[in-house]
Amino acid sequence: MKRTPLHAVARYLLPALAILLVSGCAVKERLYYAAPTLLPGTERAMKTAGFWTGRHPFPDRIILDRTGIHRLNLYTQDELELTRDITRLPSPLPAEQVTGRVQEIMDYYAGRHLYHKDGRRVAPRFFAEMKEYMNLGSLPDDIAVRYGLIVRYTDQRVFPTARAAYAKKHDRDFDEFQNSALDIGTPVATTHTTSDGKWCYVMDSLNAGWVPAEAVALCTLEELRRFTGAEPFAVVTQAKGVLFRDAGMRMYHDYARMGVRLPLSGGESGIVAVRLPFRREDGTLSDQTGYIRAEDIHVGYLPYTPRTILRQAFELLNTPYGWGGMYGEQDCSRFVQEVFATVGIWFPRNSSKQSQVGILIGEYPDDTARGDKLAALAEHGVGGCTLLYMRGHIMLFLGMIRDVPYAIHSTWAYRQPRWWRDRVRVINRVAVTQLSLGEGSKKGSWLERLRSIRMVSFTGPQEGP
Repeated sequence: MKRTPLHAVARYLLPALAILLVSGCAVKERLYYAAPTLLPGTERAMKTAGFWTGRHPFPDRIILDRTGIHRLNLYTQDELELTRDITRLPSPLPAEQVTGRVQEIMDYYAGRHLYHKDGRRVAPRFFAEMKEYMNLGSLPDDIAVRYGLIVRYTDQRVFPTARAAYAKKHDRDFDEFQNSALDIGTPVATTHTTSDGKWCYVMDSLNAGWVPAEAVALCTLEELRRFTGAEPFAVVTQAKGVLFRDAGMRMYHDYARMGVRLPLSGGESGIVAVRLPFRREDGTLSDQTGYIRAEDIHVGYLPYTPRTILRQAFELLNTPYGWGGMYGEQDCSRFVQEVFATVGIWFPRNSSKQSQVGILIGEYPDDTARGDKLAALAEHGVGGCTLLYMRGHIMLFLGMIRDVPYAIHSTWAYRQPRWWRDRVRVINRVAVTQLSLGEGSKKGSWLERLRSIRMVSFTGPQEGP
């Protein structure tokens, strides 16, 4: 058999090898150490709502009734200005309110060191192209606001692109262009589209950003109010309520995350009929009937009691972490939103804003003694109704076990001290943890980083028995 000379083989293999090496560098991901399944300081029984309700002094007490919740929501919206009623937006809307906000965001991201998926730096040219694509020059001085409903789960983006950007190279779980995610039935106001009409700039009650135009069904203000204010209504109480197009539940449509509210049409034999928004070919709204399991919803809001909140929080236990709603999941602030939405309490989008809702128990500068925080939690913390905030993160307080505070939260990781540098231990899910995790690391434990404690109430919790 005739042999091929080695130099001839190399002539073909070396370029191929070079391509493989380059490709390998382009697709590599940042790797971290995994956290143990049973996190340090936790016990098997702690991973159930019943463990915590069984230790609660008043698990079935109504913290706020419907009137109290309405007052809290109005205060959050009108006084704190942390949420907004899009039906009260001025129309026409001055163009500078939109262009000014877009330019502010553009300048912020353009000034950062960001990287594309292949590890290359996001260049100034990218932002120039995005600005042109946003079609801001076509906006009139006064914009006629149009309303719509989201027809399927969709990502809300900082820029009108699905292309990702990362603050650290290849850190795939943290797309900096992911603004939020909107569930089916979310009411929005839209001002304009990109130059090719493929993306819509929308404002919802919490945020503003870009969504695919095909995810929005345009409607009148009256139609929007009829849909969002319909009675009776169903509230999704499972982590994900699966929606079908047929009563036989064979034609999958989408899913709705916990806390989503949909108009109720009826139901029988364990299957509930709800109204779902659809987009006609001309882009306008057509609502049709969909179906969901009765066990996945509650007719009307649940009562706001510690038992309710704990039960709903533990429905999300072990669900994956999702930065800004990536992959259809939830981050720390979305976890809080979903749980409290089941009782009709509306929280802002970001943890820093959520930390302003409710009755302040305490605020703590960096030099606050550990004992002061423990004393405040032991005396005033109410399991299932108290939020714990630190910069960039928020948690739901569960209670104290042997003078150690515990919380449930959607978290990505904690730091484990090593003599040369911290080791990042990835949790990447909704988990029960003690607040001492991270103690001794460069960032410190969650307790050491705790900035504020708030009770989710408006008139204050009643006295214990």
